[in-house]
Amino acid sequence: MPNPTGKNGHGSKAYPPDDIFRDTLLRYVQQGLSRDEKIAALRKDLGLSIGNDYYRRTTLNQHEKRLDIPSVRKPPPLEVATQLVLDEVEKGGLKGIEHNGPSFIKGKLKDNGVPIPRDLVRQIMLAHYPEGFAARFPGRKLSGISRQPLSSIGPFREISGDGHEKLGQFALQMGDISLPIYGFKDKWPSYVLLLKVIPNCRAAGALAHLFIDLIEMYGGISIQITTDKGSETGIMYAIQVAIRDFCAPDLDPAVHPEHVFMKSVHNTVIEAFWKTLKEKLGLNLKEKILQGKVEHIFNPNLPWHRDLFYWIFPPLVQEQLDDFRNWWNQHRIRSQKDKSMPSGHVPAHAFSVPEQYGGVDCIIPVSPAIIEELRQMVTDDVGPREEHLGWVTKEFSVLASRVYHEVGSPKLTLETSWDVFQRMSDVLSDSE
Repeated sequence: MPNPTGKNGHGSKAYPPDDIFRDTLLRYVQQGLSRDEKIAALRKDLGLSIGNDYYRRTTLNQHEKRLDIPSVRKPPPLEVATQLVLDEVEKGGLKGIEHNGPSFIKGKLKDNGVPIPRDLVRQIMLAHYPEGFAARFPGRKLSGISRQPLSSIGPFREISGDGHEKLGQFALQMGDISLPIYGFKDKWPSYVLLLKVIPNCRAAGALAHLFIDLIEMYGGISIQITTDKGSETGIMYAIQVAIRDFCAPDLDPAVHPEHVFMKSVHNTVIEAFWKTLKEKLGLNLKEKILQGKVEHIFNPNLPWHRDLFYWIFPPLVQEQLDDFRNWWNQHRIRSQKDKSMPSGHVPAHAFSVPEQYGGVDCIIPVSPAIIEELRQMVTDDVGPREEHLGWVTKEFSVLASRVYHEVGSPKLTLETSWDVFQRMSDVLSDSE
């Protein structure tokens, strides 16, 4: 029967503007979602149901083609893909070649909007860096610590916090220079909530302000937080207990404890993450930082070198941590048989739509007014946030910004960091 209206019987769709639609689809590409996961996410994020059960994948493909959404089915030309893979591998330095396999490189390229099939990435890496495959051969080491299966019921049921000092004072041996890292990771989706380089991960005041940052970022707390037994977590513990008592009084601490202390080696939710961070990012970061010591650029005895180091390097390290956190949250976790929590999933996807994985969002909401009051209480007790999480004084920051402008505001990356340091140090030396 003729259909002069052109309508297909499924009704008209209220599609979002193309810029919003494209940004959303690009975000799904970065998360590595399958077509079915994209369709479900569109329904949740934009309230958009595309096509019927039979045609919805075809409809999605048509929109992705129209909006020029990249796909592993449409990789760039071989010579372009080869250069992209080699550039990404070389960012990791010599240590990266040993630890960063095809899946990691594929994920990093995907995060930058360039999806390339894993088989092609592997083929390129095998041709140019065969020694890396030998170094990554599995089964060379066995853990000496007994590991037990983890269990949880959803996001914010339990989060783990821990410090990482592989860039600390004793690791770097550059005077009192230290770049410790502290992180919070959600157990159920394996989602990294916060990853921050801070001046001191053993200071109670620093961790208290960082914990409030976390609460402010997500608008709530978890039912339980798990950390090691260090005294630096004392104020964090007090904050967690106080909020639980006030915002969730019906939760019995005997059944659902507010805070659990354990040795770091048994806090496996985040300890395993630190190992991956060290192998895929930390070793290269350490190598770049130590370049200043090895090449005798940095002198801890010069009064302005310490401040200049802290003006340049923490932002660069934080940029790398943000990039790594983004990769971790958007890479697909390997499948594990009989696991009671999500498996074979993308952490960011499970975190945002836990119901699709049989989970329940357990966050305990905390109002902005309570967060502000907590911040003031901690400030009154141990001092303001900038005193614990800042790296240089306001005066030096103003001076360094002026000197940076004087030397031409050169591009500042890990690769150029020590060159910029040297140029700025020369100007500061003349002003002494």
